[in-house]
Amino acid sequence: MAHTMVLAVSPHHLEQLDALVTSHRDAEEQWMRDQSARTDLPLLRGSARRDAQARIRAARQKHRDTGRHRPTRALALAPALRVELDARGLLRDWDPIPAGAPTSGQTLGGRGPHTGAGLTARLVVALPDELWVPLTRGVHWTNQPHLQALQTWTDRWGPGPAAGHSTAPAEALAERARSAAHITTTGEIIRTALEHTLHPGP
Repeated sequence: MAHTMVLAVSPHHLEQLDALVTSHRDAEEQWMRDQSARTDLPLLRGSARRDAQARIRAARQKHRDTGRHRPTRALALAPALRVELDARGLLRDWDPIPAGAPTSGQTLGGRGPHTGAGLTARLVVALPDELWVPLTRGVHWTNQPHLQALQTWTDRWGPGPAAGHSTAPAEALAERARSAAHITTTGEIIRTALEHTLHPGP
C-alpha cells in the first residue's frame, strides 16, 4: 500500500528530482523496447507472448528493486531514505501510533508541510509501507519524551514565544528551545534523503 505525503522543498531540488526520475523513466522505457525486440515480442502469440511479457515484467521489477531503474519519485528517494532511517535508528518495528494522535504540524514541535526558508515547492510522494511505517511510527515514538517536556512547559508557562509574548524567564525559554530542538519531523528526514539522492557521497 502506498501512502501519499506532501512536504515543502526548494523548487530547485524538486526540479532536480523530477529530472532524475525522467531520466530513469526514459532509460526503463528504452530497456523495455530493447527487451521486446530481443524476444520478438510483437511476433509472439498466446501463452508464448504472455510468458515473455511476464519475464520482462519480472526483470523490470528486479531492476526497480535494485535501484537500477527508479522511474518514480518514491523509487528515486527509496535508497537514500532507507539509509537515513537506518542511520537514525528508525528502521525497525514500532508499535502503532495511537488513534487520535497529533499529526505533523499539529504537535507543539511540528511544523507541517508549509514552512521553511526557501521551501516554496511541494513534493508529493507516495511511499510504500516498508518506508512509510518506520518513518511515521519512528518519528512519533522518538518524539514522545520531547513533546511531553514541551507540554509540561506549556502547562506552566503558557504558549510561549510563538504566541508573540511570554512571561517565562530566559532560562525557561532556553529549556523550551532545547526540548524543541530534539523534535524530528518526517519532512526533515525526507528532505535529508532528497539531498543525498541528488548529491550522493563518494
